[in-house]
Amino acid sequence: MNALQGKKIALLGYGNQGRAQAMNLRDSGVQVEIGARPGKGWDAARQDGFSVSTFREAAERGQVLMFLLPDQVIPLVYQDLSDLFQNGQREVGFSHGYAYHFGGITKFPQAGYFLVGPKGAGAILREHYESGSGLPGVFAVESPREETRLIGLAYAKAVGVGTPTLLETTFQEETECDLFGEQVVLCGGILELMEAAFETLVKNGNSREMAFFECCFEAKMILDLWMKVGPAELSKKISPTAFYGGTTRGKRLIDAKVREKMDEVFQEIRRGDFSREWKSEADNNFPKLKQRSQELQGAGLEQTFQILKNQLQKSH
Repeated sequence: MNALQGKKIALLGYGNQGRAQAMNLRDSGVQVEIGARPGKGWDAARQDGFSVSTFREAAERGQVLMFLLPDQVIPLVYQDLSDLFQNGQREVGFSHGYAYHFGGITKFPQAGYFLVGPKGAGAILREHYESGSGLPGVFAVESPREETRLIGLAYAKAVGVGTPTLLETTFQEETECDLFGEQVVLCGGILELMEAAFETLVKNGNSREMAFFECCFEAKMILDLWMKVGPAELSKKISPTAFYGGTTRGKRLIDAKVREKMDEVFQEIRRGDFSREWKSEADNNFPKLKQRSQELQGAGLEQTFQILKNQLQKSH
């Protein structure tokens, strides 16, 4: 923590991660100033008792700049502040490497770049910090200066990242793995698999409630157990019928063709195809995102969740 003594953090952005990291920094005794645009984030930061100013004003007063804005916004704000990186030494931090790796950011030799990425949403990071347990995370540094590395590690400690695990990586590896995990498993594969399985049961005459519990609710139960005991031990914790059926039919679903598609997705990420596609989506005001959001609102799975939501919350 000595590396942050006497230094002010200019934290740019006050969303989910911004709020959590700002509050954790303050509770760790670090000076924080919030840079934000007028609106929801600005008002929330002031209500939380922070000094709030424009991006430029905060950046001019900070020795460490932390970019916690949306991926597509970071390069624009960074470009507007580029004269600060050229004219004076600053440490520049990110919690995800996307903008640094794919955003066309100009890297200045006068600045040092680091990444501190918590493995969890902002609300979870804050909750773990307050409980004293911390959250696993990743760390990367792109600078020849040892000071940048020390500041990055101190920042991780101050926001509660790295307990029990701080995995050192690179901006490229963090970005590629994060995007791949989201697309193939977390926000793509699992959600599409649950929706398809739900629809299959309903199509074959089963109730929506039964389909929901079997294909969605129990997914969390099995993943919680998997994380607790691991894949080998899990096979002993479930019934022989479930283990046999899962290991034989699961291979039919996730076959060689699916694995080939996974590799295609990864290559799209590595080549920059996805980055260009995402930029086009953002530039056109997110037409695909809006369409998919509308589809989800009217889907049978969403309607079933809303019916069962209160009962599910009571079970937790």
